[in-house]
Amino acid sequence: MTPRTTWRAARAVAVAVLLVYVGAAAWLLLTTDGWAVNRLNVLIWTITVGPAGLRLPITPEQFAVVANVLLFIPAFTALALLRPSWWWVLAGAGASGAVELYQYLGGSRDASLADLAANTLGTALGVGLGLWISRAALFSPEAARSRSRALASPLDRAGPPSPARDPLASVPCPDEAPDDRD
Repeated sequence: MTPRTTWRAARAVAVAVLLVYVGAAAWLLLTTDGWAVNRLNVLIWTITVGPAGLRLPITPEQFAVVANVLLFIPAFTALALLRPSWWWVLAGAGASGAVELYQYLGGSRDASLADLAANTLGTALGVGLGLWISRAALFSPEAARSRSRALASPLDRAGPPSPARDPLASVPCPDEAPDDRD
């Protein structure tokens, strides 16, 4: 698989993640049914923590903090792949702040500065991951070879000069007589 094909595939996956993620995250973050969100959190906690035997050391509340971090990673990894920039962290913090404000004003869910901090941490981790993947794709040995071929001048692509003619030899101008360098 060529670096260009790999990069196109990564971008296609990023777009697909965003399309699916936006709807699911919007429902989860903007629903006014806090009880349903809590039940979903407990269900996921039971499925993931239970088989590992970690139910006693990790409470559903602690798991909710981890879930708030993990919630923002996929979308911001995808966004950083599509448009690499650390500014996404500020956008994610703003989005999380807006969601917490909406939850506070709605009154049916608890708004929390801890959720804002966890979401912002997830945003930063996602952006960092996206930038790392982007940089790895751009600076891989295959990508470097591909870029060097694309950036090579036509003279470089033509290969070395033929041995029949010395490239440093003087060539007389058509309207001048040969000089003593010849």
